[in-house]
Amino acid sequence: MRDNFIYINANLLRNMVSTHGISSDDFVNGLDKLPQNIILLNDDRINANNVNAHTKFSVINGKDSIQKFLLNKQIVNKKFMDFERNYDLNLLLNTEIASLLYFGHMGLPMKSPFSSKLQNKYVYLAYKNNLLITYYRNFSDFNHILEISIKRHLRDLHSSRRMFQRPLSLKPVPLDVLKLLIKLSSEGLVINFDSILGRHRLYRIPLLLENKPQNHYVWHTQNDLYRNTINIGYLKYDIIKSKWDIDIKSKLLPKEMDEFLN
Repeated sequence: MRDNFIYINANLLRNMVSTHGISSDDFVNGLDKLPQNIILLNDDRINANNVNAHTKFSVINGKDSIQKFLLNKQIVNKKFMDFERNYDLNLLLNTEIASLLYFGHMGLPMKSPFSSKLQNKYVYLAYKNNLLITYYRNFSDFNHILEISIKRHLRDLHSSRRMFQRPLSLKPVPLDVLKLLIKLSSEGLVINFDSILGRHRLYRIPLLLENKPQNHYVWHTQNDLYRNTINIGYLKYDIIKSKWDIDIKSKLLPKEMDEFLN
């Protein structure tokens, strides 16, 4: 399969992560609870089911409607922020409304991505080039989303191989493995299912660290991505033992990353 990879670049100080290969389905399936209300930061009137009179923002109310919106693959460039109560939108000052408009247009918050009035837990910004930027008030919420995405990618690859007739049943990815992947991704990490190795019922998924993280996501082709990375180890799944593991070549890591493995 081509284009079967996950790219992660996490900024834990800003509670933000840039990704490729994590879908809106992964986001929905990875959250413990979907929000009840969302603001469409790109003012998507067509897909909204309400408009707030005070802020003039298009909104979607109701978990079922939000789930339908997120899972609709015909809708591109979804950009939204959740909020607790419709009334809270009426409390926003002009400057706070302007901050939300800026956030939706520029993709960056003027101050914090989290509003004390709206009590939002997430900000979700999708782009045409399949880049997804998400903010999490509790960054641990991303752990399960990443796990869901990893398992989906591996199942898709397993199903594409004609020798395997049965769907692949996967155990949960251990939390310590997910946390290590996220920490490593501060330099830009690719989980490369395209070049997976499978022998004796053991899948070895290459982990590629970006050489130039300051230029992350300036990719023209998939080969550009792989050309600017180094293999630092493997994420492994043993089908017989139903066990996940991770093997990192510490000598290839930047010095500032040594603490991740100690």
